[in-house]
Amino acid sequence: MINQCNTISLDIQRHRDTLVVNMKPSGRPSSKDFKKLSGMLETAVYAIQSPKISLFVDLSELKGLSARSAWNELLHGLKIGSEFDRIAIYGQNRWHKLMINTFSWLISPNLKVFKRKEDATSWVMAS
Repeated sequence: MINQCNTISLDIQRHRDTLVVNMKPSGRPSSKDFKKLSGMLETAVYAIQSPKISLFVDLSELKGLSARSAWNELLHGLKIGSEFDRIAIYGQNRWHKLMINTFSWLISPNLKVFKRKEDATSWVMAS
């Protein structure tokens, strides 16, 4: 039997004059996990004064989402997405790209999906 860990990690670093928020969900995080993350993300964005803020989301270890979790994240994206200068999403699953491209025009005009992690990292830090 394989023990699956469902987590969402959040890391913040400064790259020149840009605050880069790194988020990495893994496994099948619950709606409760995303709700907790949303509060932490809002605190980070609004408490730390920075002229530029970018978001890097690594979906490489995400196995799935419940419909409720996806809906809650969309609503949160609508609320806070405009705070980010750039949002880079790294993931190779076809459903990731389909889901993100469907809602990207609602969240941020500067949201891009990448198949290579290096490309996503370079783009998000170039802001």
